[in-house]
Amino acid sequence: MTEILQFDYPLPENERIHELWEQLSSIRHDVYADELRQYKTNEGRKLEDPGRHFIACVEGDDLVGYISLNPPGGQPFRLTTYFSDDVLQRTVFDRCDDPEASTFEVRGLTVAPTHRGQNLAFRLMRYALEFVVERGGADIVAMGHTDVVNLYENNGMKVFREEGVSHGETVYFPMHMDVAVTVAAFAEKIQADVEEESGDDACYHGGQSWETSKFDFDVRDTLIVADVLDSPFPPCPEALAVISEQLERCCQESPPTQCEELIQTIAEVRNVPANHIAVSSGSSSLMFSLLPQLLNEHSRVLVLSPMYGEYSHILQHVIGCHITYFVLEDSTDFSIDADELISQACEHDAVIFVNPNSPTGVYCESMADVVSAIAHTQNPDSMCKMIWVDETYINYLPDAVSLEALCASLPELVVCKSMSKCYALSGLRVAYAVSQNMPMLKRYIPPWAVSLPGQLAAVAALRNEAYYAQQYEVIHAERRKMHHSLEAMGFRVFSGVANYLLTYLPAESSYTSVGFIEACRAEGLFVRDAQNMGVHLPNTAVRFAVRSIDENKTMLGIVGSVLSS
Repeated sequence: MTEILQFDYPLPENERIHELWEQLSSIRHDVYADELRQYKTNEGRKLEDPGRHFIACVEGDDLVGYISLNPPGGQPFRLTTYFSDDVLQRTVFDRCDDPEASTFEVRGLTVAPTHRGQNLAFRLMRYALEFVVERGGADIVAMGHTDVVNLYENNGMKVFREEGVSHGETVYFPMHMDVAVTVAAFAEKIQADVEEESGDDACYHGGQSWETSKFDFDVRDTLIVADVLDSPFPPCPEALAVISEQLERCCQESPPTQCEELIQTIAEVRNVPANHIAVSSGSSSLMFSLLPQLLNEHSRVLVLSPMYGEYSHILQHVIGCHITYFVLEDSTDFSIDADELISQACEHDAVIFVNPNSPTGVYCESMADVVSAIAHTQNPDSMCKMIWVDETYINYLPDAVSLEALCASLPELVVCKSMSKCYALSGLRVAYAVSQNMPMLKRYIPPWAVSLPGQLAAVAALRNEAYYAQQYEVIHAERRKMHHSLEAMGFRVFSGVANYLLTYLPAESSYTSVGFIEACRAEGLFVRDAQNMGVHLPNTAVRFAVRSIDENKTMLGIVGSVLSS
């Protein structure tokens, strides 16, 4: 686990602080001399940071990142040596309440290369914001190089891209942050980071509509619940019929202890050995039961970002793994660079993928090749001995090929399949996983893991694929219409393949995702704030679930009304 330390320069008489200062100077040389080539390398391989206040992120005895600040009224800000007075007055200082009395400078924000993609940059900025607020600061100025300006913008900075200057081989831009505006705009993201850091939070999900409706279903009928990805269509008629016919038994009788008939049905329908299958009450149950048996606190795990947040939560707060994020960029529509993914995955003990991914909606067609290339048994140069692939949404793609059959030849592979979303069984909580190692792993699944109505409905659903294929066609048509409608309103919409769309709010909108979602909620529409679902998603990221035809019309009407207001 990481901890945050604060100290000033000149350094106090503290041995640990002095040891961290040596590491800080080394990291600074690695980044600004070796990596960015802003400075020439030196024999001592040290570059001291001339900032005044320091906030350091430490893991054990190791410095993993830091941010330095200069206070108002002290030594000249770093920006003044790079940019002319005219440029600074026209850009950053023109936006400051009082450049002399209430403006701080972020002198350096640096994360060690081996710890990037773990949200540490945002955490350090959060601590810097708290530091500035406690001292009455109103504004922050800084300069950022080309490779990180998107990160700064996503965390509240205004970047003046037209005023770039070169230093060494690096181009820098002046930046400004209004502290009060940023604290308000990022309130939810800041709170999520505080809870994540505390280590005792639950993973954030959608489903906020229950706070409004409670168990009053008349109220619930007036809401549009598009912040979770439950199916907008009912289960197949056969599933509803068997539950209705046996309703009293469903309430009164214990189900088959080990879900034998459900497992046998999965084996027949999906053409996998029954002894390779385990079932439980939803994919979260399988994750919490199985991942701690496959990984430990020493495991180095690669996960996608953005991606379903429950995985990072379990890895960090339940198991305590070392996590590396394979960051997917919006500039490439969150597509996966298979070669780079394979290269990084081979250096980790384990990898976790969601395919199709949520919240991006992207399906990786080459996932079978990726998995085969990183599995240790297929590639002895790879360190990867556990590969978890979540295929919760794969049924939405009629031509997609599940990796379930690949488990028979790859002992590293675990394929997890929720039946909540594609089969309209969210309330019944049913999921299964496939792995060669399941005979050993099944001992960690409790008896009666799936309720009697859940087992009955799941068996019926698996035997009625044609019904669901028809429902998916409606979803695809509605998703395409919603995509075009949101784009017409000015949203940046990312193409998806399932029952949801990831979007960025219109550029001309004054809303952040938090404000937009609150405004929609006041109109009875619940949509998902997506900014916390990835380390590089901006505070304008919103995910919409695709609902029924009538609900989608109403949803788009509310969205248009909120934007126009």
